[in-house]
Amino acid sequence: MASEMVNMATSEKLKEMDWAKSIEICELVARDHGQAKGVIKSIKKKLGNKNPNTQLYAVMLLEMLMNNCGEHIHKQVIDNGLLPTLVKIVKKKTDLPVRERIFLLLDATQTALGGASGKFPQYYAAYYDLVSARVQFPQRSHVPPPGPPPKSQAKSLPAKDSHLQNGGNGEKQPAAQIVPDSSIIQKATSVLEVLRDVLSAMDPKHPEIMTATQLLRSISL
Repeated sequence: MASEMVNMATSEKLKEMDWAKSIEICELVARDHGQAKGVIKSIKKKLGNKNPNTQLYAVMLLEMLMNNCGEHIHKQVIDNGLLPTLVKIVKKKTDLPVRERIFLLLDATQTALGGASGKFPQYYAAYYDLVSARVQFPQRSHVPPPGPPPKSQAKSLPAKDSHLQNGGNGEKQPAAQIVPDSSIIQKATSVLEVLRDVLSAMDPKHPEIMTATQLLRSISL
């Protein structure tokens, strides 16, 4: 039954992907893990078809299964030797959409599975094989071989902040000083004390007159 469903979902007569049938296959495999082996074998057979649409539909179906049906599908792909087939297709000068779709699928899958240290490092090995072979696609830059991340990276100032710090002309500007709240409070307290002294020193009969020293002192604050 599984092989018949795969045949229908990847038929050469289809003008576009049969999403309904592909979803039905995914649901079947999710309910009955025993169907996974037959589905993967059928997909592998379809990948050998000369029709590029059939190949593309087979890859898209495989992608749906990998994304929705869990580890038993990943294991069946390995056990049935599907990974070498996928690598071979990408390396050959076959239909571009098929090759690129497979490459992206292997990249996404090996990343999701934890790469070389994950549970299924075979996917990382297949992807790394293609990257090492310098596989490239139009409008897609070459992907360097994945490696260990650097132990430390220097933190650089963003361009915008750097421009502000240098004043926009290459000359380093002094950083703005921020006056702490405690300094403001102390200043206000001093002003109040001086004001009190000035008021107490005024002549009650002539409150508008104060000494020159008192006036100078109040202005300095």
